[in-house]
Amino acid sequence: MDSSVDSVALWLTVGFFLVVLLSILRGALFTVRTSEAAVVERFGKFKHVANAGLNWKTPLIEKYHRVNLMTQQLEGSIETKTKDNVFVTLPVKVQYRVIKSDEGIADSYYKLTQPTKQIEAYLYNILLGHIPDTELDEIFITQPKIAERATAELSGEMKAYGYEIVKVLITDIIPDAGVKTAMNRINEEIRNKSANEAQGDAEKVLKVKQAEADAEVKRLQGQGVAMEREAIAEGWKQSIENVKAGTNLTDAAATFLLLYTNWTDMLRAVGTTKNSTMVFMPSGPEGLQHFQQTMTNALLGGVKTAVSDAGPSQNE
Repeated sequence: MDSSVDSVALWLTVGFFLVVLLSILRGALFTVRTSEAAVVERFGKFKHVANAGLNWKTPLIEKYHRVNLMTQQLEGSIETKTKDNVFVTLPVKVQYRVIKSDEGIADSYYKLTQPTKQIEAYLYNILLGHIPDTELDEIFITQPKIAERATAELSGEMKAYGYEIVKVLITDIIPDAGVKTAMNRINEEIRNKSANEAQGDAEKVLKVKQAEADAEVKRLQGQGVAMEREAIAEGWKQSIENVKAGTNLTDAAATFLLLYTNWTDMLRAVGTTKNSTMVFMPSGPEGLQHFQQTMTNALLGGVKTAVSDAGPSQNE
């Protein structure tokens, strides 16, 4: 009976120690993820940094705190005034992470209680040191350079706290609504002016080309008229010579005969035209005699003028 009691007591003691041992082992072993690190403390004092994997700490007297090593992003906006007294709002984003070294991990955990607030304060201080010395148009042009400068300066400030600034992004530049409207109007006027100048130049070129084309048309028309008159004169000369060759008519009579023939051809052409009316003034036979006398006098006058211009030597 006593041996069985002793046996039960022994097993209970062993079980107790096993439970205590398992509890100790459970408190001594811990795992750290790849994207994390752990700060191990002994009685509240920094002991070492535990990296990714299975790690050991002394039970009861040591404990650990996890530190995120992933790149994080802080978003905010800052309102300030430019050199030309324009109020602008700058939406900014800061990508940052803990420096992956024992010192950097320890500094990030112990030196700052609210790292995002510290990063935001430093960033605002940096931007407020640059934007008021820059005009609005220059801010739009040098926006990437301002962001690079802010990244470099903020990295220098946060390195002492165990943080690395990956990049500062200025995602937009938002002027006051009234200023934006005025800028849009200025750009619209500039574009309208350029468009009007371009349109004026185009119209000028078009008019010059039209004038050149009109001049060329008139030149060709003049050449055509001159050639036509030359051909008519040559035809009249040939016709007069043919009439004189077969008859004993004088130059004036032969010319009158050709004019009279053309006149009758004209009358026939007009008379055969649809919806045409011809009226002779005067309408009696004396009208034809008057026409004949008028043309004869005109021809004789032209011949006398030509003879007088030629001089006495031609009559001899």
